Amino acid sequence: MMMFPRSWALEKEGKKGDIADPFLSSSRRLMRLAARRYGVELRPVSPLGDGKEGEGAFSLAIAYGFADLDRVLSIEAPGLLLDATPMDAVLAFTKPAPFAMLQGSERRDGVHSTDLLLLQPSALSTTELNAKLASNSGFGDSQLPTTFSNSVLIAATTEDHTLVRSIGALHDAEHGFNATAYLSDISYIRFSDPKLPGPEYDVPWPQKVAARPKNKDADWTWTKLYGQFAQRRMEVCGLDLETYRAE
Repeated sequence: MMMFPRSWALEKEGKKGDIADPFLSSSRRLMRLAARRYGVELRPVSPLGDGKEGEGAFSLAIAYGFADLDRVLSIEAPGLLLDATPMDAVLAFTKPAPFAMLQGSERRDGVHSTDLLLLQPSALSTTELNAKLASNSGFGDSQLPTTFSNSVLIAATTEDHTLVRSIGALHDAEHGFNATAYLSDISYIRFSDPKLPGPEYDVPWPQKVAARPKNKDADWTWTKLYGQFAQRRMEVCGLDLETYRAE
């Protein structure tokens, strides 16, 4: 399912000769492609609070109003889904609760509890959120964990698999790092890399070389994953990497 601002659906396509927003046009094209080729459900949503669009206006909390859905699983982007089976298990078998998130780790592995969220839409949850919005105009996704008292923690790692890993952790790989083991039991790789702006950007070659992990095997894994992201971006979306311009 892909949520998008309702205004995008209401805004009419420009006539020939009109100056159109290139980002809106490409977004519409990609959404139509996602729906047609991959069966993605497109769902228009309205901003929270005062109804004005802007930074923070669209929150995952909107999903609590989707009464036709039993659960909504949200995974922090950008990333690569390598094995969907563990995610399917989370969606199907996690203990029912209005809100669930990854269990925090004390290791400095770049994985955060909000990298994976599981919501259970209901009228009661929507009422609680509306009360929060009425008392806090700055409400955002970061405050969702404090909204419900009966939240559930999801084990990030089991004997069989790891739900989420951060590609940034490869910079801290030690001697004896095993690339095969690193990739064998992982469901989702999140590109939270402190040394690069994101996998969607084509950064200058010297900057990319400087950002590579020092460990040879970790560097091979890191390079492979970035290349795989770029390849899927082209295959699925038909998009090249964006030119990176430092601010």
